[in-house]
Amino acid sequence: MSGKEGVEERSEAEEVKEVLSAISGFLKEITPIVKELIGIVLGSFRGDALGKEVGEFYRSLVEAGISEDKAVELAEEFLKRKMKLLNLADVLSRLIPRREVEVEERKERKEE
Repeated sequence: MSGKEGVEERSEAEEVKEVLSAISGFLKEITPIVKELIGIVLGSFRGDALGKEVGEFYRSLVEAGISEDKAVELAEEFLKRKMKLLNLADVLSRLIPRREVEVEERKERKEE
């Protein structure tokens, strides 16, 4: 390995380190925003709020002239989709804290 190759490898390693550092900083910046967004989404899934929202959706469909059978079908689909969002929000809320810990652990290992 010539001296030039060693310098190129070090330069590439420094670039990778800078990119990873920027990504880490970006993740730290958006984490509070994502957590707040997840909190808002999960807050809409409280039983009372969700029941009220589905009921209002059903009522607005019926008031708009949609048959009760079709309104029930659409309200059920509305509820199913909300529950899928709940599952997604739950998964995201579990991933975010884990990623923060992983990033911090890597950072501490590099500093040692």
